[in-house]
Amino acid sequence: MDRSPFRLAPHIAALPKRRPQIDALRAIAMAGVLYVHFWNDNPVTEFIRVSLFFTVSGFLITHILYLARVSAWPSSVTNFYIRRALRLLPALVVLVAVGSYFDIDGFRERAWWHILPLSNLSFAYYGDVKPYVTGQLWSLSVLEQFYILWPLVLLFLPLPLIYLAAGAGWILTVFLRVNAAELGIGSWYVWPILAADPIFVGAVAYLLCQFRSFAATTCAWPTQLVALAILALPYLLWDGFGRSESYRLLVQPALAAIVVGAFFGYSGPVGWVMRHPLMGFLSKISYGVFVYHLLVLWAIDELLPGLREGQPAQWSILAIAATLLAATLSWYLIEEPIARLKRHFPTRGAQRPAEPTAQRP
Repeated sequence: MDRSPFRLAPHIAALPKRRPQIDALRAIAMAGVLYVHFWNDNPVTEFIRVSLFFTVSGFLITHILYLARVSAWPSSVTNFYIRRALRLLPALVVLVAVGSYFDIDGFRERAWWHILPLSNLSFAYYGDVKPYVTGQLWSLSVLEQFYILWPLVLLFLPLPLIYLAAGAGWILTVFLRVNAAELGIGSWYVWPILAADPIFVGAVAYLLCQFRSFAATTCAWPTQLVALAILALPYLLWDGFGRSESYRLLVQPALAAIVVGAFFGYSGPVGWVMRHPLMGFLSKISYGVFVYHLLVLWAIDELLPGLREGQPAQWSILAIAATLLAATLSWYLIEEPIARLKRHFPTRGAQRPAEPTAQRP
């Protein structure tokens, strides 16, 4: 690998390793998932929750891989895949094991699709979301497929081609989705497969953050206010706009701006809330919440039939509490102990000392 063009920008190198406000965005995305699946399945701002999840992931994974490229660590690719597996597989294995044991909605027949990052392809191939307790996994599969390919781009291609690949990935995904009908691509292949554009936007945002002027402009309060205004457009215009392709595309750079702001750190009350330990805890269990929440719904409906229709508010509160409990137990008993093994698989060589403080650009 040629490391010569890869130098971490000083304003990024000065940041502490841990970025707690990015973790807060994970918690917010998790809350959006619970709100839609437990409370309101037809939200006005339809695309924010998944787009935020994807944008944060694309930004952070690019950051991790960029640091690996800077250090020229020879085992970065292999170790990156191992670390991702150690983080993502434990909760997924629990879901598949429980679903297969009870054969929920014919789970055993399609279990292998879901233990592999192929849930989205399963839904497209069969033309249905089955088993329904895996319905959320389409987005995880999109992300995992990105994780498989993106390290090969970031760790081996020259820097100009990396920028080109990120931009081309975004443009191609949007082009295929917007013109799917004209290209003969069925709807079952559109929503679960052609959805990676916010991931590419997150990757592009991180790459552009290497330029101090971009980071400074994006973190400035006028840019952040514009980003928030874009997110609020369905409330300012009409409800249906929040489900349109136009809104879906506008949301992506707006969320990228917010991710950049969180990466460099908000100040004031917003920064205090996003740095709060509760947000950090919710971030830790957010993946378990995401993986288990539909399984929890199934269990409640099996144990308390009729509660959802008869007492929907109580059902929602119980479902949220049970999901948080399941995710917490999973984190401390399963996910965290396995995640500790990641220390044996570093993606970087010599580490630079962390600076005691970091300044926004």
